[in-house]
Amino acid sequence: MAAPGITRWTRLGYATGTLSFTTKDVAFGSFVLFYYVSVVGLSGTLAGAVLFIALAWDAVTDPIIGSLSDNLRSRWGRRHPLMAVSGIPLAICLFLLFSVPEGMSQMAIFFWMLTVCIALRTFITLFTVPYLALGAELSNDYIERSKIAGARTLFGWLAGILMTAGAWFFVFDSSAGIDGRLVNANYYLWGGISFLVVAVFTTISIVVTRNRIPFLPQPNITNRFSFKQLGIDLRLAFKNSNFKYLFFVMLTLGVATGLNGALATHVNTYFWEFTTAQLALLTLLVLVPIAIMMFAMNWLNERIEKQTILNICIIGLVINTCWLIPGRLLDWLPMNGTTAIFIIVTTQVAISSALVIWFQTISASVIADITDEQEYLTHQRQEGVFFAAQGFSIKFVTGFGSLVGGVVAQRLAL
Repeated sequence: MAAPGITRWTRLGYATGTLSFTTKDVAFGSFVLFYYVSVVGLSGTLAGAVLFIALAWDAVTDPIIGSLSDNLRSRWGRRHPLMAVSGIPLAICLFLLFSVPEGMSQMAIFFWMLTVCIALRTFITLFTVPYLALGAELSNDYIERSKIAGARTLFGWLAGILMTAGAWFFVFDSSAGIDGRLVNANYYLWGGISFLVVAVFTTISIVVTRNRIPFLPQPNITNRFSFKQLGIDLRLAFKNSNFKYLFFVMLTLGVATGLNGALATHVNTYFWEFTTAQLALLTLLVLVPIAIMMFAMNWLNERIEKQTILNICIIGLVINTCWLIPGRLLDWLPMNGTTAIFIIVTTQVAISSALVIWFQTISASVIADITDEQEYLTHQRQEGVFFAAQGFSIKFVTGFGSLVGGVVAQRLAL
């Protein structure tokens, strides 16, 4: 029986699932390091050690979950069961991440953070890997895949911007001369908000796409998950030269963008000396490139080869990332506290955001195409393993960045 076409509502409903890792990315990209180092009082080195261990854990669990998802057999398909069992536990972990009990010692805080981060990253992997793989399976059409990936990426960025801006405006705003970023109780509230967002939207994504289960492709080879099968799956995946190239590029960009994101709150607070109101405005202004990409991306993707788009994004990000901080240190930029410096920083962030959105969208579409190529070459579909690699690169962005950022924050006594 032929699969019905993908409706706009199905595409949008699927895209809401991106709030699982968007909420995680907002937490780790803007608040976790600042919370544990500047509010709870954990040393930056210990916080960095936690994030290093969590990143190493991801390197182990991501391919395991990818292979498990590819080889899972159930009446609910390969992807939905893993998504269903991980959504609520993930939401609970996000709440616990910002709920460190008061009066704990350094080592007690360290083990609290370590336990929660390991559990959180396990459940985010259980949800994200099959979720991303599902996006590649919803359609076989070359252009439709880019639309699905685009909806997911744009929805994630839009939600991330609104969540971050809302946090600065309403949760961490200063009151009675007290900096809201340094108030412990505000982080309990943010943990509760994160719980609700993840619990609700992961459920919506699962429910909306469940009617696609009978039409999802099944692999030609019926295997059961085992560690031997995991080794076979990884060897097959990394024999694909296109996949190896894309994986290397995603990790390389992840190093730069991850470090930048992890230190963003510290840099914006102590280096650029922005107020919480300016941080909220900066975050909201990133909606401009999102709006531009929302209207332009499908038109561009239909007219430019995917490989060319990847090259444009990579070169653009390299050029746009390397000039801002050195320019300020060399006094080539206006002084802090001026409108001019705020506009310059906002422009730089907006350009980077547009390029990252475009890269994330097209790389997901390319992985879906590589999956078809892999099936042609090996007679085996490996969406789970391929998107586990993308999922690892996404987490590498925040994990590696927070690892280095924690050490830097302590060395600079931020």
